[in-house]
Amino acid sequence: MKSIIPALAVADIEASIRFYTEVLGFSTQMTLPGPDGSPVHASLGRGEVSVMFGRIDPAQTHDQAPLGRGVALYATVGDDEDVDALFAHARAAGTTVTQEPTDQFWGMRDFGIADPDGYVWLISKETAKRSEAEMREAMLTGAPAD
Repeated sequence: MKSIIPALAVADIEASIRFYTEVLGFSTQMTLPGPDGSPVHASLGRGEVSVMFGRIDPAQTHDQAPLGRGVALYATVGDDEDVDALFAHARAAGTTVTQEPTDQFWGMRDFGIADPDGYVWLISKETAKRSEAEMREAMLTGAPAD
């Protein structure tokens, strides 16, 4: 495999494009219009990350409601990005917060938000290098992050 690109069924592609571009900083790579002119597919990207959207198609088993259930997308930001500033921007935009920024025992700081269809994004940044042994010990002892 070379990459994994989530293809998410969404209720409103235009609303999803707005959320992903305005809140998470993605750019639109491509949209395909349907017969009525509104998009039936969109591809967006941010750095090396891509995501695609498609209209709900009742004929497809993977497109059935409820949308967003059981899906969490874990994304890391670059060393030069401020994960807390990204969280503040998302909150100011009225995004549903599923987890406040938290320092994790495995050496990451992350927060969780939900997109308009309920797909959860966990946005993370490495704050410390942790060995597997250090992570196991912290998990077993319940030790907080440094």
